[in-house]
Amino acid sequence: MPDVLPPTTTDAIPKAITQAVQEATTAFFTTSCGLTHVPDAAGDEEAAGAGIMSAISFLGDRPWAFAMALPETSAVALAKAFAGFEIPFDSQDMGDLLGEVVNVIAGDISARLNAEGIQAQMSLPMSVRGADVTTLVPHGVATNRLLFEGPHGRCWLDLVSDRFDGLTFRQPGMG
Repeated sequence: MPDVLPPTTTDAIPKAITQAVQEATTAFFTTSCGLTHVPDAAGDEEAAGAGIMSAISFLGDRPWAFAMALPETSAVALAKAFAGFEIPFDSQDMGDLLGEVVNVIAGDISARLNAEGIQAQMSLPMSVRGADVTTLVPHGVATNRLLFEGPHGRCWLDLVSDRFDGLTFRQPGMG
């Protein structure tokens, strides 16, 4: 059986993963709040001030993760568009809502990858809120950023792949 995800020897995230993330996120945002993918964005968009981020990881043929980050104004607008009512930024409900958004998108990503023969079992999402929210990643991993914009603000997804420096992530249950 041929490798559906060839071994990573450079700092590139496999196209199949990036494509599944972009398609699943676009499908969700198109129906929920009108955000669209901005191709070839500069990739340096950061949250100015308070922001919220939710991350989820995948195990399977290759370990990887993504984190979705939104500045406060975008999070409040997205929450209202998605839920249909106001959700205060500093409430527990905001973290729950963003975790649910990431969970829905991740389920679609997993289904898309599995349809291509790529095993991708997702974890539970984890949300954090703070000032100047950014994804910090270890050396030796590949990253990619996808930007989405629309009438309800902007958000970005940071994809983080497995290590390409010869080291491996610890697997669950392994000492």
